[in-house]
Amino acid sequence: MSTTEGRSNASFSDKRGNKIDTLAALCATAFIVILGIAAYWDRTIRVLHVFESLPYLVAAALCLRQRKFGYMLGASAGSFWLWTAGTLTTFVRNGFECVSMLLRTGHLDRPDVFIAAPAALVTGGLVIFSLWGYSRLRNKSWSDLLLLVTATGLVAGFFVAIFAAFAPQYLNMFRPIFGN
Repeated sequence: MSTTEGRSNASFSDKRGNKIDTLAALCATAFIVILGIAAYWDRTIRVLHVFESLPYLVAAALCLRQRKFGYMLGASAGSFWLWTAGTLTTFVRNGFECVSMLLRTGHLDRPDVFIAAPAALVTGGLVIFSLWGYSRLRNKSWSDLLLLVTATGLVAGFFVAIFAAFAPQYLNMFRPIFGN
């Protein structure tokens, strides 16, 4: 009797875990769609956004497979985008201002800025669900902190590299950090 009950609890836990992993992957996928919409509207960032979508695609696939690096990559990529778009630029704030204007007036004058609001929500979801997915793993260890630092460094380096290669004007947002 306890064996059946144990299986039932494990099955419920696995289903809940799969839902969390699926939500992380859906958030990553939604962000990729938003990158695609932005690239459709602005052809100057198309190549940048193709490359920018890669970490999110990999994170989604690895989260669905419940891999530690996928959770770390999802949390790092989502956090990096939120940090750059929310604190180094006014993109996220301006996006939510567009949402507010739309709700007040029923008019949307800058859909290219408006999409920052759903982008912020889904990247925030990616961070939350990635961390939640990781928290459920049984084989956690302190060495995973090194994995998180590595993923964060790889994400930051990758994004700075693609900015430099495909849209160097975006490197200006890092000036306050690195100086001239």
